[in-house]
Amino acid sequence: MKEWLERVKVSLDLAEKAIDSAGDIPRENMYMLAPHFYSQVNHMNNAALLDEMSRVNQAQYEQDCTHDERSRYRYRFHYVSSFLYCYVVAGKIDEAKYDRIMDYVNDRLDLFEDG
Repeated sequence: MKEWLERVKVSLDLAEKAIDSAGDIPRENMYMLAPHFYSQVNHMNNAALLDEMSRVNQAQYEQDCTHDERSRYRYRFHYVSSFLYCYVVAGKIDEAKYDRIMDYVNDRLDLFEDG
């Protein structure tokens, strides 16, 4: 599990730096970068799979926000969740493993820092 935590930390750092350097992208939209960084980290260049990842992550984000309006400001959580879910969409892990990884990462990182 430590390798997943490290992978998430690196990806989250890249995403936060990208948002900071862009300046005009709201932090709430950081989850949208997850497929891009998944692709970069895994040396994957499959446009159809990236589109599917984006669609699935968008739906997941919207679903979360319907339950709690403040959820949109938990950008770190949504980014990590989206990044890891890219592995599910790609068929690299199943949803049970995704849940275990999210629990592990959530216990070790502050993902609920409101923006």
